Amino acid sequence: MCPTFPRREDGPARRELAISRSEFVLESTTDSVIVLNRDWRILYRNKKALELLRERDLSLGVSLWEAFPEALGGPFHQNYKWALEHQAPVEFEEYLESMETWFEVHAYPSPDAISLFFRDVTERRRIREQLTYLAQHDFLTGLDNRPHFRARLEQALVSAETMRRVGLLYVDLDRFKEINDTLGHCFGDALLKGVADRLRCCTGDSDVTARMGGDEFVIVRSNLRSAEDAQALAEDIIAAISAPFKIDGYQVEVGASIGIAIAPRDGTGADELLANADVALYAAKNDRGGYRFFEQEMAQFVRLRQTLKADLANALGRGELELEYQPIYGVQSGRLTTFEALLRWRHSEHGTVMPAEFIPLAEETGLIASIGEWALETACAEAVNWPQDVGLAVNLSPVQVRSNLPLRVAGILNKTGLRPSRLLLEMTESVFFLSSADNIELFEQLRTLGVKLALDDFGTGYSSLGYLRDFPVDEIKIDRSFVQDKGAEALAIIESVAKLGHALGAHVTAEGIETQQQYERIRKIGCDKAQGFLLGRPVAPHEISEQVQVYAQRKQSTPQSRTKLSNRERPQTNWVASG
Repeated sequence: MCPTFPRREDGPARRELAISRSEFVLESTTDSVIVLNRDWRILYRNKKALELLRERDLSLGVSLWEAFPEALGGPFHQNYKWALEHQAPVEFEEYLESMETWFEVHAYPSPDAISLFFRDVTERRRIREQLTYLAQHDFLTGLDNRPHFRARLEQALVSAETMRRVGLLYVDLDRFKEINDTLGHCFGDALLKGVADRLRCCTGDSDVTARMGGDEFVIVRSNLRSAEDAQALAEDIIAAISAPFKIDGYQVEVGASIGIAIAPRDGTGADELLANADVALYAAKNDRGGYRFFEQEMAQFVRLRQTLKADLANALGRGELELEYQPIYGVQSGRLTTFEALLRWRHSEHGTVMPAEFIPLAEETGLIASIGEWALETACAEAVNWPQDVGLAVNLSPVQVRSNLPLRVAGILNKTGLRPSRLLLEMTESVFFLSSADNIELFEQLRTLGVKLALDDFGTGYSSLGYLRDFPVDEIKIDRSFVQDKGAEALAIIESVAKLGHALGAHVTAEGIETQQQYERIRKIGCDKAQGFLLGRPVAPHEISEQVQVYAQRKQSTPQSRTKLSNRERPQTNWVASG
């Protein structure tokens, strides 16, 4: 039996079937669809179009521009018109402000009509813009990140080819690493956000401000009028960042160092300008803060710094690191009480490198922990051979304090045989500042060992004194900057610290005594101990026994009676004061 086939439709019936099938397809698509004739009147719209545009009149025969009068003459109209005129499809994304909606549109023209396939892509657009923003901005501060900043810097330099100046300021926070290491990363993050907010207040809408990573920021100012304009911006930034920050109920202070390079004078490419601003930054930090403009001579300094950083990794192994010891006297008794261990680097090529130069490098490279461990153990081993009534003071970096310090100190004392009560551990204010349970327990463990604790460089760090209540110390050391300042305010500070220390049951030591006048002043105020070149310069380990004998012979003679120093005891003027 032969199969039967449906009879072929023709004429109007066939066209109706084709239309029916087309409408079925258009109703099934995920797009909204509108078909218009050449007069822009609606011939067809599917259910999705009616749902998406339900607030508009999409009746058959209505002109599209009657339904969307605000779009007439705009991007939608222009794209549809071009498609009809050129009989070529177009696709685009456009925002319709009246609906607060982004549309993705595909328009397909025919001689008599144009079919519009479109969909709402607002959410997709939002996510895409968010991802783009995240890719271009620092997640913590919201400032531009390094890649996006670089692109914008290159764009500014291209625009500057018309002889306009571009200023680049490279900003680095002073003492941020110390705060971050001692107060924790959450505290450090909050501080970075605060710095970013202050940078925004200092800069204009046309400036580019970015975080390069860590505690480094950059600002690009296009159309720089003069070098004085860059100088004024740097001064504003330093003043803003130097003001105290109040975070989580605490008050901290940081500073800022800034390196400045100006295009085209200091470079025409992004890499060159960044490198030169970085060189100027190193020079500014070497000057202990402030700002510096790039100078060609600075490149030699940076090369030396990089060399020192590389050489420092092998300095311990080559035996280039040494300790010297500076005496500390009892003010009223004249008795030698302590030697403070001071680190020195005898570089094979560059000679003596002072701690102020290489300790920051050790902190940057992470070598400070191993160097500090070596210094503590070496000093304890040498102090064992001193008279039993002479103590040893050793400085600790914040990194050492956070890395299981009590256990390591106990191990070193056990290994060297030094009596714990002879060891004085000196730490800066940042270590004491955060009264966390962990920090309190750490200090209690140290005191249980029998070692003594000193607060070093007092008055140069944090303004809150609450930590002195939570962390009772055996000694407070007044920073040399107050001792050497002849002003009335400095004198008042020394008097206040002496009274505070005695009220807390702590000895007070004045650092940096270089003149008889300074010594008399701190003696009258009531400081317990004194340290400085007037009383004795740092000496090598093999000179300790000789110095102890000299001091023992003068045990009954107070330092203030020595109006003249022997040549042996006279300070060397080319030394940097270390006490």
